[in-house]
Amino acid sequence: MANIVVGLAFALGLVNYLDRVVISYAVGPIQKDFGIDNASFGLAMSLFAAGALAVNGLSGILLDRYGARRIWTLGLIVWSLAMFALGWIHYWGLFLGFRVILGLGEGVNFPAMNRAISDWVPQEQATRATALALLGVPGALLIGGPLFSSLIETFGWRETFMALGLAGFVIFTLWWSLYREPSQEVRSAPPSWTEYRAVLKDPTLLATSWSFFGFGAILFFGVTWIPGYFEHAFDLKLGTIGWFTTMPWALSIVGMVFVGAFSDRIFLKTGDVRKSRIHVIWILQLLAAVAFIPLALVTSSEWAIFWLTLGIGFSMSANGPYYSICTDLFPQSAGAATGVIVTFFSASGIAIPFLVGWLTDATTSFDAAFLMLAGVVGSGALGLVLFARPAGGTSE
Repeated sequence: MANIVVGLAFALGLVNYLDRVVISYAVGPIQKDFGIDNASFGLAMSLFAAGALAVNGLSGILLDRYGARRIWTLGLIVWSLAMFALGWIHYWGLFLGFRVILGLGEGVNFPAMNRAISDWVPQEQATRATALALLGVPGALLIGGPLFSSLIETFGWRETFMALGLAGFVIFTLWWSLYREPSQEVRSAPPSWTEYRAVLKDPTLLATSWSFFGFGAILFFGVTWIPGYFEHAFDLKLGTIGWFTTMPWALSIVGMVFVGAFSDRIFLKTGDVRKSRIHVIWILQLLAAVAFIPLALVTSSEWAIFWLTLGIGFSMSANGPYYSICTDLFPQSAGAATGVIVTFFSASGIAIPFLVGWLTDATTSFDAAFLMLAGVVGSGALGLVLFARPAGGTSE
């Protein structure tokens, strides 16, 4: 069952992020159809994240109590209906409302993934399994550029949105047919409210959550603004951008697989969460922050994609260890712990797309936005070094 869980989580994550990334390749057509500026488009992205944030914590608790099969199914149905509706709507206010509903449905995805993996995968294999499941995220971004550039230019953005909504219902059929909850003998009783309070007070989890905010800042920038950045800064056409921006996500796929296996190997040898998870994360996020600084200075699209590839690739490579920290520290309440860090992730999705849009409107360039991203990610790395010291870890 463990392999089926990882495969299903990959498929769900792939469709989930295809739904998220498609809007960034439809910036121009959407702005033209609705007559909106960059800040208004950023608001649409932020409202999606607001919907996800509203449900992240609650979904974690529900997952711990009722299991992934029922709760993930509900989220999948909601997000597929909302995605289809977004392609049909012709009023901007209603479009914004359904962006919130899309976020409500998709906000269940990652807490559910970690709950299912915690139920079926041994702890010493969890980071590798999580990294493989999470490959759906960079996988969607890798194929999304050329796929959506072609579909939007050929059929239109509305038809592309509706096709993705239908794809969600196909994945729902596979999920409901194949996934089963573990038996009561295998799965322990739901956590108490005292255990949930311990989750909220844990300094390691809170430091991890702030670092995950920085991780989300880079990912949401990549999902939302890379096409617009290359259109604005280098006057590239959408078809060219689609192929040009596959490199960051290709590096992310390689990095996630390698780092997931590397982290589990260290954990298997030492049993030390700080050595195997936290050190890995802060080093990669610090490298990502450093890589974003030169983007404020580049004058060619080639150098821009080089530094973006490094920055996004380093940051995304740490994705698996973030989720493993939740299951390492709180195996009985993995859903709730994941809900906490994903809430911070969703908060970055509210703040970052709008901030980037506002900064680009105010300064007529992306330079200030890149420096802002470097600062946020760097602060998350520093927070892990100073405050993420789980019981049983070393002081290194």
